[in-house]
Amino acid sequence: MLNRKDDKSTAVIIGNPRSADFEVVRSSLMAGILKTVAHNKDHPKPIKIFEVGDVTILDELTDVGATNHRQVAALYCGATSGFELIHGLVDRIMEVTGTLFVLPGDNMEPEFLSGRQANLIYKGKRIGTFGIVHPQVLENFDIPDPCSFVELNVESLLL
Repeated sequence: MLNRKDDKSTAVIIGNPRSADFEVVRSSLMAGILKTVAHNKDHPKPIKIFEVGDVTILDELTDVGATNHRQVAALYCGATSGFELIHGLVDRIMEVTGTLFVLPGDNMEPEFLSGRQANLIYKGKRIGTFGIVHPQVLENFDIPDPCSFVELNVESLLL
């Protein structure tokens, strides 16, 4: 639904889940936020939403093969994509935390429009990404309006 390729190297699969609904642990907050927007698409625009939550990332260096990371995500959905608002939010987060960051050239995440996305780099490590959500992803969630989204690892800013 997010246009990501399933290369079997990113999804954390639970060995003995209670049900099939809980077989895969989320590795991004994006799907949950888009699902919430889809359920509220008939409400007045713009829709502004955020979430702070844990995601699980594969990590061969741990005993269980995965680690949890605390992420923050925000989405703006309205008549325009609101990219400048999401970019402003990123700027403000970085200003408040006293963090310097670099926005390298064109990022190629499939859930975002090409040329309208960027990585967030802190101390040489990618801590997040933001951009305009790809129209195919919005169609997959039955969202008629353009959206911009940011997700970043909060823990990396606190270390």
